[in-house]
Amino acid sequence: MPVNQPLKSTAELSIAQATIPNADTLVSRALALRDTIRAQAEEAEGLGRYTPAMHEAFLNAGFYHMLTPKMYGGYETDLRTFAKVIIEVGRGDPGTGWCLCLGHGHALTTAARWNKTAQDQVFNDEAGYFRASHSLVPAGKAFPVEGGYRIQARSPYQSGIPYSTHATVNVQLVENDTAPGAAPRFLQVLIPAGQFQILDDWGGDKVVGMRASGSNTVVVDDQFVPSEFAIEIDWLAEAELSESEGTRLHHNPMYLGVSQGFLNLELVSCIVGAARAAIDEFMRLMRCKAIPMPPYTPRIQDPMYQRDLGTAVLKANAAEALVLHAADVYTQHCADAVNGIRPFDRKSDIDVFGLLQEAGKMACEAVETLFRSAGSSAATKGQPMQRYMRDVLMYRTHTTAQFELMAQRIGAVQIGERNSVW
Repeated sequence: MPVNQPLKSTAELSIAQATIPNADTLVSRALALRDTIRAQAEEAEGLGRYTPAMHEAFLNAGFYHMLTPKMYGGYETDLRTFAKVIIEVGRGDPGTGWCLCLGHGHALTTAARWNKTAQDQVFNDEAGYFRASHSLVPAGKAFPVEGGYRIQARSPYQSGIPYSTHATVNVQLVENDTAPGAAPRFLQVLIPAGQFQILDDWGGDKVVGMRASGSNTVVVDDQFVPSEFAIEIDWLAEAELSESEGTRLHHNPMYLGVSQGFLNLELVSCIVGAARAAIDEFMRLMRCKAIPMPPYTPRIQDPMYQRDLGTAVLKANAAEALVLHAADVYTQHCADAVNGIRPFDRKSDIDVFGLLQEAGKMACEAVETLFRSAGSSAATKGQPMQRYMRDVLMYRTHTTAQFELMAQRIGAVQIGERNSVW
């Protein structure tokens, strides 16, 4: 099937007729799929996305409905459970987890930010589910026309796009009457599949890691987008929100939807999964390999390998605890804002972001420790440990993983610096 055609479930799953699974059930389904996810990991790297069979398995497990609002047949799964599921999928294969997570996670932000007219359409897609990729960097232009905008864009890194029903693209608004020196204005536009092209520029040897993440480039060629499918964004706004389109429509604080912290929750959950996967592989190697020098005892009996394993386990445990705590803190911030206790502001957001950044750092360190200790044979093509290391390296290039840069911004927000980019 062409890469720019989303696959549909043969069963056309009807969530409205199904019982909403609880947290334990969703996590158990992810655990049950681990071996299947690992078995398709190498093929998924070549495809640039997880396999069609994996797509069907995720759909049937309900993973495309976790964050979808109940009024549209979804589960409204809490963020702690969502993170647990993504960690387990990432433990099977981090790139597959990234593709699943970054496609589905925008169900939350779409339900939070877009109006009911748009939501009624996108959440009732003929595919039987809603998924939307989204790349943050402005990558095109929006030209106002009657009833909406004409969009011209080339947006890279649209993770999860191969199985998505929509793409969210950031564009700069072009207006003829803009005053000289005026700050540029930006829009997010939501575009259905079939109205954009997906370039075959991901997977295989095209990138170092996260090859299965489906982070292809989306091209929009002079496409009309109705005004209800566009919202304005302000990167420097001092947002202090206590309600949103989502909280008014769905009566759930989770849909306040203001947080860069939520984005980081998605990414870091996958990286914690990578750390867990590396631990599993390292323990397998310990059982079947000997140390590379006399007396050639099994690695599992060697104190050095035991130390490296213990170090990685401690870091992975701490990283996972921080992820789950951050999910709870974010949820509480949203509830406090909606209940009038205090608004969700930039400091609330960056506090959550900081917790997750430290979790990502520790998870990366766990993988790096085990990769070094596993030996050269584990670094060869097709070896799982090599894949986990490449995936972690790819995460390290992401803006949210630039630890020193983000530490400065966190410090700036703490002292009330209003002009720091966030």
